[in-house]
Amino acid sequence: MAARNLMTSEIHNTVKVSPDSLPALPALPASGAGDQPKVPEGSELLLKQVTNLENKTKLSRHTFSFPTCRISDSVQRLMALAYQTLQEASASTDQCCIQLFYLVRNIFHIFCDVVPMYHKENLQKLPQLAALHHNNCMYIAHHLLTMGHQFRSRLSDGTATFVDLVPGFRKLGTKCFLAQMRVQKDELLERLSISRNFSNLDDEENYSAANRAVRQVLHQLKRLGKIWQDVLPVNIYCRAMGTLLNTALVEIISRVLALEDISAENADRLHALCQTVVDEGPRVFVPLPEEKENRPFQEEVPVYVPKWMMFQELMLLLQASLQEIVDRWAGSKGPLAAEFSPSEVKNLIRALFQNTERRAAALASIK
Repeated sequence: MAARNLMTSEIHNTVKVSPDSLPALPALPASGAGDQPKVPEGSELLLKQVTNLENKTKLSRHTFSFPTCRISDSVQRLMALAYQTLQEASASTDQCCIQLFYLVRNIFHIFCDVVPMYHKENLQKLPQLAALHHNNCMYIAHHLLTMGHQFRSRLSDGTATFVDLVPGFRKLGTKCFLAQMRVQKDELLERLSISRNFSNLDDEENYSAANRAVRQVLHQLKRLGKIWQDVLPVNIYCRAMGTLLNTALVEIISRVLALEDISAENADRLHALCQTVVDEGPRVFVPLPEEKENRPFQEEVPVYVPKWMMFQELMLLLQASLQEIVDRWAGSKGPLAAEFSPSEVKNLIRALFQNTERRAAALASIK
């Protein structure tokens, strides 16, 4: 009953966990003499030939630690309840020990059934709760990896394990978060749908619509960045925000590439809108509360946004002369060729420049 109450309690009451957190959980058992694996005959020579790694670079003590993030207070208490029950099992009779062991396994099975259904509506609507549920599932999976090992010397059944439950929890957390990512992607594309395909921007009404679409996209990303700030692990945060920003860039790029005619004024205004994205885009990466701590992540936008360099090349194209475009193509070895196909560059040249001999020569060199 206590476990079920924790599963149906509010998710948004959170606690921060980090590799330096020292929860009151049992330590891994010390390895005794009987735990050392026996070396098969004939292996001694091989072992002697193995390079001594004692003085080599060592892994960080946090390599296998759970990353800094926020989880639900109820989940932390649920894990404490599971550990407490296993401690009781280790001090009980064999029969009682087995029953308590399977009781703990059932707690985790029930979590997978109850939590996604009971909190279904909030997990779909609220991005913060979707992120927390993701963290909760990964936190539980992290503990399940070693929980059986921690109690192996105390539980009567030496094969007692929880490792088989790990993939299910990871899938549960990933599925929820990816569903929320799809919701956010759809909202971004919906906002860009009012841009009127970024065509005829020399018309004030069209430019206003396109500008409003870009501003709304950036506003959504900044708002989401604040919601997930200090909740998701930094690496997951940056990958998620990078994926969403990339979605917007891909949509803008595809719409510009589809334009058949881009006047000089239209190109200038397209460039201005793109410049807004380049200036404001990195500012959506704010995984940490302290602004100065976010600068390294904002400087690494190309790492998290696959189409970032392509977007910047598009900006250059919109302002470049024919010769500059040919130079950046550099016989299919330049930076422009790294981002665009020959047909895409040719279509842009046809849209940006009038039909002249110089244009024909430029088109002929793009192959």
